[in-house]
Amino acid sequence: MKRFSISTDDRVIDYEIVHRPAVKRRIHLELGENGQLRVVAPRRMSRRAIQSALQQRAHHVARFLVKARSRQQAIPVFNYVDGEQHLFMGQWYPLKIRHQSGRSVSVERSAGALQVLSPCADSASIRGGLVNWYRQQAASLFSDRLAFFTRVAPWTRGVSAPMRLRLMKRTWGSCSSKGVITLNPHLVKAPPRCIDYVIAHEICHLKEHNHGRGFYALQEQLYPGWREAKAHLRGNGHIYLHG
Repeated sequence: MKRFSISTDDRVIDYEIVHRPAVKRRIHLELGENGQLRVVAPRRMSRRAIQSALQQRAHHVARFLVKARSRQQAIPVFNYVDGEQHLFMGQWYPLKIRHQSGRSVSVERSAGALQVLSPCADSASIRGGLVNWYRQQAASLFSDRLAFFTRVAPWTRGVSAPMRLRLMKRTWGSCSSKGVITLNPHLVKAPPRCIDYVIAHEICHLKEHNHGRGFYALQEQLYPGWREAKAHLRGNGHIYLHG
């Protein structure tokens, strides 16, 4: 992939350009896997326009990189061993790994820990069992909260939208034009208020398929605490999306 650069008073910042169909108006900044700047731009935006926009806000770009790299360093490295702490609904729980004959790994939240019964102790098996458990918990919890918000949202008339789960690297949820709500199982690691915020957000999209004034009026009506929850996800989402 070709690399480009902008400059500030004291440094040169290299970057790469990628295009995604969902990005149609403005450029977005990301930290690539190699710790370098990645610019996600609309497909119709020229390289010269991207360069100009970045150079005009070079100091903002530099601050973004510092914060993004700091967040990346804060992401825990998981080895999936006994005693290691893992998140569930905003709380850290130690893994308690015990051997059990059989073919699959089972996980249960009990006695302030995630009790893991596994036929083998290798990290890949433990991780696989934990991923499956997170997905099961997400399916149950998200369905319950979706049903709750559907009952209290006047525009849904009490009818729950179809829900599906899909692991996503950057997105917590989405609502299709056909009214299908997709939620990220990683969200189950976040505090309950964040889960409610994302689900309420997507239910609002059943009526308003944009982020205009009407949408935010619905969101304020359905979940008034959305600002705090959104801010928490922005500050900690990189931790919940990991593992």
